[in-house]
Amino acid sequence: MKLSTQEIEQQCLADDTLAEAVRQVREAGFIILEETMDRAWCDVMREAWDGHLEGQTLGDLLRPPFIDPLAIENPWAVQIMDVMLGEDFWAKLPYHCNSTEPNWPETQVVHRDQLHLFPDLPIAMPPHMMVVNIPLVDFTEENGSTEVWPGTHLITDHEAVIDPADVGRAGGLEERASTMPSMRTNMPAGSTVVRDMRVWHRATPNRTNCRRTMMSLVYHRYFPTLGYQYKAADPLPAEIMDQLSARAQRIFRFNKQEAHGQN
Repeated sequence: MKLSTQEIEQQCLADDTLAEAVRQVREAGFIILEETMDRAWCDVMREAWDGHLEGQTLGDLLRPPFIDPLAIENPWAVQIMDVMLGEDFWAKLPYHCNSTEPNWPETQVVHRDQLHLFPDLPIAMPPHMMVVNIPLVDFTEENGSTEVWPGTHLITDHEAVIDPADVGRAGGLEERASTMPSMRTNMPAGSTVVRDMRVWHRATPNRTNCRRTMMSLVYHRYFPTLGYQYKAADPLPAEIMDQLSARAQRIFRFNKQEAHGQN
């Protein structure tokens, strides 16, 4: 989906755009908002992440540029997740980066990143976890754009493995996926992807000489009767939390040193 210049500049989706994005996430399991960030922003983040991944610049992942607001509270994605997960959703810092090494020949096992909360029910429940991906390079057939199976987040009669390395348990899913339509997430650098983590997908070979770098931030629905979220995030110093906006502090509230026992 291409956004208008106004939606990019104001960092806000129009009502009809938001409605369409939510529809696509509900039906297909994901949405791609093209070129929400410009190339200069991508270049800064890619250089930082590639340096970190290669062990050349071991920067603090809790400091700039890694905690740039467009990364950790992507405004377009937040609007969608407010609807899909509820406005009290949460996440934790630091976040991650998915990358494929240059000339990587392997195709990943088809998998989903999270299982259904109630797999015995014949219909899928609303999402409890979503991931926001931001490619820092153009995603193409040549450098290994992710392959996804639209609509598979709604399938409850077959539980995929959530560890792609566990090939032995994935045979049934691989066979079933081969009979279903899939698509490649070819997109420009700086796009924003919002995906239900139950969607079947896999990484594909990178046949180029350049690393395929993509930021990955996971967000959770808040279940107030559960206490696991307090144990899910490491405490962060106050000076780091104080750098964040009020909304980001709410999203990453379980990272606070004094978070245990608070709502």
